[in-house]
Amino acid sequence: MKQSKWLGIGVGTLIAAIALWFGLIAVQSSRVTGLTVIAVGIVFAVYAMVMFSGVDDGQTVAFNASLYAIVAASTLTIVFTATGSPSYLVAAPVFAVGVGGTVGLEPIGDTARMLTRIVGVIVVCGIAVAVYWVDNTVYAVIAPLIPLPAVGIADRVFDRGKQVLAETTD
Repeated sequence: MKQSKWLGIGVGTLIAAIALWFGLIAVQSSRVTGLTVIAVGIVFAVYAMVMFSGVDDGQTVAFNASLYAIVAASTLTIVFTATGSPSYLVAAPVFAVGVGGTVGLEPIGDTARMLTRIVGVIVVCGIAVAVYWVDNTVYAVIAPLIPLPAVGIADRVFDRGKQVLAETTD
């Protein structure tokens, strides 16, 4: 089976969506159970994204990417606890999946590309928070669907920017 970055993004997005949707349903009855479902789902989504994208040394990359994702979500949750602003908690799953995608997709280690990816993730986090404040049901539907495609689109923008800069002017 041919593996590609977009296949990994698609599978990771599907798993993230299912996990977040089930987690949001479960959080209504038990906050701990709901948050656990969301956290485990983020880890599975990042692992699936890395494995289906065909990264070399996938197990190590997936572990590192999922670790970054959980630390990102935990950090935003701690900031929520300190500030009381629900925007941080709303952005946490979107940011976590996006950070996992930023760290886990090839090519790994290109600083400028990573910066472009993280800017894309921050933009979609802002969009997700804005949507939440307008209609939280729409937020629940779109939140897991936007972070990984944003990473892929950021890569396309970065690659196109490099092509434009490499062109000679006559």
